Amino acid sequence: MAKRTNGSEKNRKEPLPGVARQLWAFSGNECAWGDPPCSTRLVTEEGAWVGKIAHIVGAEPGSARHEAWDGKDAEQLRDFDNLLLLCGVHHDLIDSTVTRHNYPVEYLRAVKRNHEARYRYTVDDIEAEFRDTVSGSVVRPATTMRRFFVWEDVDQDPSDEQYVLELVNRFAARVAGLTRMARQVLALVVHERTTDFELVLRRFSAHRPQLLSVVDELYKAEMVYLHDEADDEDRGQLSLLSGALEGLDEMWDQLRGFCRAENVDVKEILVDLDFSRLD
Repeated sequence: MAKRTNGSEKNRKEPLPGVARQLWAFSGNECAWGDPPCSTRLVTEEGAWVGKIAHIVGAEPGSARHEAWDGKDAEQLRDFDNLLLLCGVHHDLIDSTVTRHNYPVEYLRAVKRNHEARYRYTVDDIEAEFRDTVSGSVVRPATTMRRFFVWEDVDQDPSDEQYVLELVNRFAARVAGLTRMARQVLALVVHERTTDFELVLRRFSAHRPQLLSVVDELYKAEMVYLHDEADDEDRGQLSLLSGALEGLDEMWDQLRGFCRAENVDVKEILVDLDFSRLD
């Protein structure tokens, strides 16, 4: 255990068992810095490790942001929620006595949260994917869509609402026919409207042929396509198709707006197939 010069124990310890692996899994092999985004690889092509684990709340008196610690459980200081992976430059930036005051605890927690959220599509869904394979994809259909219609704030006859409900549940059945990874990619593109193929590749830690196969699956389902023509100014981007929506051409935008306004994760609907979230 590390000691201070006076013989007392230091608070700064190695991350708890398994935490470094968890940090790496959610890093996407990129520095977590996001303002502006830093694309520095934590492991270089040559295999060199250049990442550094940074403390959000410093463990030692006098260290960056140590004053934010409540002084109770030192183990929390080396747990996942208090650590983030950065490149050497940004690690030193937030810890330097010259610049640390620019990066308070809440700011760094937001940096961590925003970066890691991109890569949870793969890690968080391993168990769910296993359940998907064993039990099949089961849809929880919408029964009224009342919550959606209230959010939409458009006067419709009950017959019109029933028509939309039937179309949405028909669409839900089509989504259920996709593989889980295809549903994950679909949810990501719906959430972001359009997204870069290479970024998705990193987020899912997928092999290129695997992701191309998923995109082809989504294209055949008339949901997502890849801009890949030489003269396409959006080449390399994934965008939405509306063919699967039948009479609901605006549904992608409406679904995105509904989820943001109602604080619903679009993954719950498109990946977990819980269309009852619209009720």
